[in-house]
Parts: sequence; C-alpha cells; structure tokens
Amino acid sequence: MSVAIFGSCVSRDLFEDPRLRAALGHYGARSSVISAVATPVPLAPERVAIPSEWQRRCVLADFGKTFFASLEATRPDWLVIDLIDERFDVLCTSGSFVTRSSAFQAAGLDDATDLGLMPIRRMSPDGRALFAQAAPDFAARVLELVPRERIVLHRALWCTHFERDGAVHTFPEERRQLSELQNAMLGDAYDALEEALGGVGATIAVDPATHLADAHHRWELEPYHYVPGYNAHASETLLRLTGRVPVG
Repeated sequence: MSVAIFGSCVSRDLFEDPRLRAALGHYGARSSVISAVATPVPLAPERVAIPSEWQRRCVLADFGKTFFASLEATRPDWLVIDLIDERFDVLCTSGSFVTRSSAFQAAGLDDATDLGLMPIRRMSPDGRALFAQAAPDFAARVLELVPRERIVLHRALWCTHFERDGAVHTFPEERRQLSELQNAMLGDAYDALEEALGGVGATIAVDPATHLADAHHRWELEPYHYVPGYNAHASETLLRLTGRVPVG
C-alpha cells in the first residue's frame, strides 16, 4: 500500500509512526493549489541554490507543476490532502502562478526580477478568489488518478494555544489573531475543495479549541506544529482508514 501527500509537514509527520513509514509515497509540498494547476514556469535548476535538496526539489516542482505527473507515475492507493501551505502568498507571472514558499525565499528568488513576479496576498479577496477558481480543476485532476473514497482530507488548522513542559499557554495576541484569520481562510478553502471533489473518503480534523501546538516540536514552535498526542491520534486514524490496523 502507498499513501501520497499533497500538503505539508502536518501530514508528513504522521508517517513517523513506524507502521505508516513504509507506506509513504510521493510527497508534494510547498505549493498552493493555485500554483499546482497553473501553467509551468521555466526556471533553470541551477538558480535554486539552497542546502536542502528536498526543498530545492519542492521549488522546482512548484515551477514545473509536476505534482500530477508524479501522482500518475506512482499511482498511490490513497491520497492525503492538507492546506497548511496555503499560508504562503502566490506570485503571478506571465499568466501563471508560483508559490512564495519559505524554500522559494531561501533560494533568493524574491530578487529574480527577470521573472516579472507580482505578489498576491493569499488571504486577500483576490487570493481567496483564485483558490475558489483553482479548486475545481485541482479536484478534477486528482479524481482522474485517485478514487474519491481513497482521498483523506486532513483539515489541519492553526492552533491558538501551545504546550510547554506540561503547561498550556496562549500565543501572543498578534500571532493568535493571525491564526484566527488563517483558520477562516482555511475553513473556506477546505469547504471549497471538498465540494469540488464531491465529498471525500474520510476526514481528519484539527480543532483549535482543543488541540495544541508543541513548544518542543522538532521543526520549532509554530501554530501548525502539533503536540505528539495529536499526531498519534491522527496516525492511528489513518492506519484504520487505510486498513493497516483492524477496526474495533
């Protein structure tokens, strides 16, 4: 059995469970749905000079729009989708879009004036409208490759509280407000994508009112880096959905 991901570390972290690790297939990350369905944008590979080979591949895949080709080549049994990487703004260039991810910025591409990149804030009305327009195309292309009943929508959100050494803390006010704005955008995006897919096989959901971020997370404290307890629960859910462990 193989499970592909279109999303972020919040879904990839679930595969740290030894019972799931061998099932991890293609992992598409650092890309907005808006960018994934856009026209490829030429970019010489040598222009993406960053230490992380994985992040380098993510940038090149986002420019090349190769997620669906990779999905077709690997033909996973299941697909997990989360939208946490919609936190990145998109950039318009020559009738297409790319994602201004952390890897994009690390590669110094903000200074690539020859690409004619025009920023669009992801949480702006224009950014939200672009996602709504892209969701049906994304859904249609996914459904050509993965049956609807084998799609898991991981409704990951930003937490407003975090745990440190057993105590629960609230994020600083500015960060908490950003989390709430992101969650409003993400809620609409998940709804739009699920509607475009005509439903999904299953849902795994984060509830900001009860779930916590982890101050000691290996990727550092962020509102979308969850405590081990959440990951264990979500991994177990995915194991049962995919038949890796028996139900009941």
